[in-house]
Amino acid sequence: MNRDEDIDIAELMRSRPHLFILGAGATKATIPNGDKYGRQSPVMENFMHEIGIDGLLEGVKLKTKSKNIEAIYSELSTKPEYASVVSKIEDGIVAHYRQMQIPDAPTLYDYLILSLRHKDCIATFNWDPLLIQAYNRVNKITSDLPQMLFLHSSVEVGVCEDCYHYEPFRNRYCSICGQPLSSPKLLYPVKHKDYSQDIFIKDSWDAFSGYLERACIVTIWGYSAPKSDSEAKKMMLKAFSSTFRKLDQIEVIDIAEEEKLYKTWSSFAKKTNYHLNIYTSLMDTFIGEFPRRSVEGYVKRNIEGWWGGSTLTLKECKSFDELAHLFAPLLANESNDNFCVI
Repeated sequence: MNRDEDIDIAELMRSRPHLFILGAGATKATIPNGDKYGRQSPVMENFMHEIGIDGLLEGVKLKTKSKNIEAIYSELSTKPEYASVVSKIEDGIVAHYRQMQIPDAPTLYDYLILSLRHKDCIATFNWDPLLIQAYNRVNKITSDLPQMLFLHSSVEVGVCEDCYHYEPFRNRYCSICGQPLSSPKLLYPVKHKDYSQDIFIKDSWDAFSGYLERACIVTIWGYSAPKSDSEAKKMMLKAFSSTFRKLDQIEVIDIAEEEKLYKTWSSFAKKTNYHLNIYTSLMDTFIGEFPRRSVEGYVKRNIEGWWGGSTLTLKECKSFDELAHLFAPLLANESNDNFCVI
């Protein structure tokens, strides 16, 4: 391979997106002490008790002994006699998440969104509204922010059924055509999910597949790919495997045992010649070292053989003024079409 071919490969890779995939662990890490009012984001195990709706199961006869919402909901949804219970569980889930408010100080979600650009994407399996709430406030720092996809929908998403535009549900009316927004149904944890049942979810998955095919870096944060998401994992691997990935990178952010994480994501890592890094903190990833330049930093180091380090790294900020100040040099360069690592 000659020098010109090296340059062509580097240029092509720099144009590719960074894809983040979020699970429940990402929200837990974002609000370790709860939301603005101390309200917790529950995980699947003991979910109904955590959000205060376990009383709905009084008198219900279940075969499963599990307290996992996936096992409980999957069984109840197959029994017509418990249709009203299922409906009340769904209402309770929506009510809990609709009350959640992001803390006033910058959170990991704020850092994440601001550390990516329009060509990048965040795809989340979470129902909570925190990602959109974070997006709305960092949008005041810059409008060049990543795309967002809600793979199981979200309580904060509003969809215009006339023009298929989506935006925060609290806006009430479509900002494009003025029609009332509707709230797409959440995709609940049944064993065999139908990702084509709702046009919003189907469109999200179609776009997600496209990002999986094109991404230079895929970062999986707090998503364990549970058994109830086995179909989702198959769809993800199919899209990821459709192109040459030997030069690409996978990152996993999780507090689970490394051996378990390697086993969960080994089929993806194999496609990249095992370019798999595991971290316990967002700050240790490529966006931690190269905010808004993660792909550029990856290419500079791993394709072009650079041995240096970024002088502007992600760090905890106490206020949004401090956060804006941190990113100011990067944004100033971007205004001049300069996306080089600094």
